Amino acid sequence: MTLPEALVRLADWPLLILCDYDGTLAPIVARPEDARPEEGARAALQRLLHHPRHEVAVITGRSVAAAQGFLNTSDLTVIGLHGMEWPGEPPPRADREALSQISRQLQPLIDREGVFANLPGLRLEDKGWTMAVHYRNAPAELHAAIEDFLTGVNLPPGWETVEGKKVHEFRPGGFGKGRAALTLARRFPEHHPVFLGDDVTDEEAFAAVLALDGTAVKVGEGETLAPHRLDSPAWAVALLEHWAGQEA
Repeated sequence: MTLPEALVRLADWPLLILCDYDGTLAPIVARPEDARPEEGARAALQRLLHHPRHEVAVITGRSVAAAQGFLNTSDLTVIGLHGMEWPGEPPPRADREALSQISRQLQPLIDREGVFANLPGLRLEDKGWTMAVHYRNAPAELHAAIEDFLTGVNLPPGWETVEGKKVHEFRPGGFGKGRAALTLARRFPEHHPVFLGDDVTDEEAFAAVLALDGTAVKVGEGETLAPHRLDSPAWAVALLEHWAGQEA
């Protein structure tokens, strides 16, 4: 494919470029700890950080430390845990009682290594503030049963379930990538907001920027609110490189 002309032309505007990480700046892989950035992603972000006209940030479901560990760009603004974790601000106090309540419901299925004993290929990820269950590596014929089980988890008051690509994440309500995108857009009111993402959890961010007359870009396949689409993280990085190369 070639870069859509409508996205290419956005370089004429001062942009607020907001990107998801997994599936957008990095290919989706079997193990989340192996999700290295797409070739050229770090360099493109670094150039955008020092661009005279644009602003850039990453909004991810990962913790800030995990995302920064991959990107290795200390001056890049990274919003972690679906908007719960902001640079320079203490995250909200972790509700360990609520997490324990959720964990107890999962415990009969989990062995000591955090892999579902009776449903092979699943993994529990305790992020400290949220809890995610990944089932990408489980046999495909078990996915429906896994989803039914996870949907049946009784949540503590004020908590919600967010469904992504072969993952269910349990988190406190009142956060989300959409709210994070709106907060950043208010900080840069003269910039045109753009959100690039690939997952169901990015749809709320698409809705947020579209409500501001911004631009939403879906990376990969699947139904979406986004009017624009790129085939893969490689094309997302190509777009970032184009924008980074257009000087004022």
